[in-house]
Order: sequence, then C-alpha cells, then structure tokens
Amino acid sequence: MADPEQRPIGDVSVPLNTGDVREFKKEMGRLLEDPLGVAERLDQFLRPNIYTWVELQSILGILFTMEEREMIRHSGMRVWDRECQGPDQGDQKWPMQDPGWNNQNERHRQNMGDLWWMIIRGILEAVPKGQNIGKAPSEHQGKDEPLADWLERLRKALQLYSGVDPDTAAGQVLLKTQCVAKSWGHIKRKLEKGENWQDRGLQELLREAQKVYVRSDEERQ
Repeated sequence: MADPEQRPIGDVSVPLNTGDVREFKKEMGRLLEDPLGVAERLDQFLRPNIYTWVELQSILGILFTMEEREMIRHSGMRVWDRECQGPDQGDQKWPMQDPGWNNQNERHRQNMGDLWWMIIRGILEAVPKGQNIGKAPSEHQGKDEPLADWLERLRKALQLYSGVDPDTAAGQVLLKTQCVAKSWGHIKRKLEKGENWQDRGLQELLREAQKVYVRSDEERQ
C-alpha cells in the first residue's frame, strides 16, 4: 500500500497505454463496494512506473466516474493536509490544471509520486465509514410511488443509515447507485440497461426514470 515515504521516484517513464488501463478496469472492482481492494489493486498497477499529471488524470478518467474522481481528489487533499508536513497544501499538490511536470526533473518526479500517494489514500478515505444504507431492506421504491417522493425518502435514509450529506460528492454517488439499485422493477431494469449508466449524472438518470414512470402510469389508465 502507498506510503508517503515510499513514493515511486523513477528516471524513466513508459508511455501510458490506455488499453492496459481499460483491461485493468475489468478486474479493479467498484469503489463503493470495495475501496480497500480498489486501492490495493490500483497501487500495484501504478507502482512500476512514474506517471505525469496528464497521464494520471487520463487513468482516473478511464477508471472512475466524474463524481468518484471528485470524491477521491477531495479525500486525497484532506489526507495530505492532515498527515504531510510541508509548505504545499493539498490543492497545490493536486492541481486542477496541468502543471507541466517533467519526469526528468527531480522535483517534478517527487510531485508525481506525491500525487500517486494522494490518489491511493484518497480512494481509501473517499467512501464514508459505516455505510449501512445497503442493509436497509425496507428502502425500495413503491410500485406507484412518484419519483420525487422516492428520491426524498432515499435522501433521508442515506443520512440516517450512513450519516452522509446527500448533497456532497460522496452523497451524490451513493444516492445515484442506491436510486438505481432500489427503484421499482421495470424502472431499475430500464436504467441498468443503459450503456455506462454509472458514468451518467443523477439528474440524467432521473429524467430517464421519469419517462418510464410516466409511460407506465399512462398504460395503467
């Protein structure tokens, strides 16, 4: 597992092969279901090489949804500020724009290693501890329950069982996955059939679910 004193500092950078990253995604696992396993496997995947900022962002873009990337970044910066002494804050160590790091520059290589460490630690702490909402079998959408009512009930359940604010990045990811997983039968099937539904935003999924709900309501009348 990544350690702040054992960040990879190499002299040679092998060009990123996105095909390898896509293959790795198949065996990586899901962040919400197994953050420890995801962190360990990604750590092993990244460790043999030293990646630039651009390459690391490309890797994260392939492996995680936008919401998950935001969760990981905020968690990684929080861990850095908490555990690492130095003049640079977390938002400086994980910049939003390409800092132009060069692997031939020793300081830049250190920055790349620090970012690798922040990614792994961010994954470990991105998923809220005590996430028990999945253990609440009563939280399923009723057959004729309007989507707005169902979503509000799910938001309250999220806060009750996991202690997560549904308006945060972590809360939005949990809300989206639970909304799909526990929607009424035909709505759930429709949403899960959608290509890469995990990468779509909550509002987009809700619009799709609303269409299914309206069609079903019209058929009943």
